[in-house]
Amino acid sequence: MACMTGWDASNMFVEFCTIETLNLRSGSKALEAFNVERVRGYLKRNLGCKKKEVIHALGLNPRTVAKAIKIIRANSHRSDGALQS
Repeated sequence: MACMTGWDASNMFVEFCTIETLNLRSGSKALEAFNVERVRGYLKRNLGCKKKEVIHALGLNPRTVAKAIKIIRANSHRSDGALQS
């Protein structure tokens, strides 16, 4: 498990403020895009982490994380090797 630094805690506060500011509705495309970017950012900062870590750290539903990873993989270019199985 990754420990939370002071920067992570302050960044989390910014994310919570952003969620309220954007007024994201459940099931909306905007919420989906927001969650995809959260997952992408977490994976970039924590290379080699497992899906369970992402689920726990971001507090997202396992299906949401799986869908986000699927979208990230579909949008990544083969040349950069990002999230290739």
